[in-house]
Amino acid sequence: MFLLIPPELNFSYYALAMLTVLLLMFAAIKAPWRQLIAHSQRQHAWFAAIVALAFFWLLQVNVLDVIAFHPLAITTLSLVFGWHLAVLGGSLAVVLNSVLCSRFGIQLPIELFLNVIVPASVSMAFIALLERMRVRNVFIFMLGGGFVGAMLSLLAVLCFSALLFYIIAADAHWGMLAQYAHLFALMLFPEGFINGAMTSVLTIFYPHLVRSYDDDSYLDRHN
Repeated sequence: MFLLIPPELNFSYYALAMLTVLLLMFAAIKAPWRQLIAHSQRQHAWFAAIVALAFFWLLQVNVLDVIAFHPLAITTLSLVFGWHLAVLGGSLAVVLNSVLCSRFGIQLPIELFLNVIVPASVSMAFIALLERMRVRNVFIFMLGGGFVGAMLSLLAVLCFSALLFYIIAADAHWGMLAQYAHLFALMLFPEGFINGAMTSVLTIFYPHLVRSYDDDSYLDRHN
């Protein structure tokens, strides 16, 4: 979700901006840079994903020039690269998309939080839940983690957006979201299908690139 008009500046906004900066710093410090540098194929995939996301997000629906809905695809990024690199890569994609759309403004921290941090966190939490349930089926990983995880992340973005707009007193954004929230229902299946398809293709043809996937766990007959 992109904000086409900036919100009001208040304490809640600055608190969210500080939280976003701290989370980005944490992701940058804890990111597996050595593993990324050691594998050129993974580097190319990460940079390609950033550029692809920035252009993919151009497929957006503007609601009265207040907010814009768009597919996320952050779930796939999270499953492939893990939370830290997904947050950093998604943030770079948001910045690149802002340059392409000439949309730089004080709404950037909110866009980073809603479009990247929230869906990446929900996606990885859902995968962690599947692992704790000891569900060791490759189709559960591809369809559960990719398809269901993507839909849950989109629902989380809707809930966090409504709560956030209310807290920071962004009345125009909250009103548009409340009036057009049904668009999220229409986006749920496409979001799940896109991420489920991409996760399935990458898991089948490039399993070594998918950080959250482990052949020994999901294909070992003794498990």
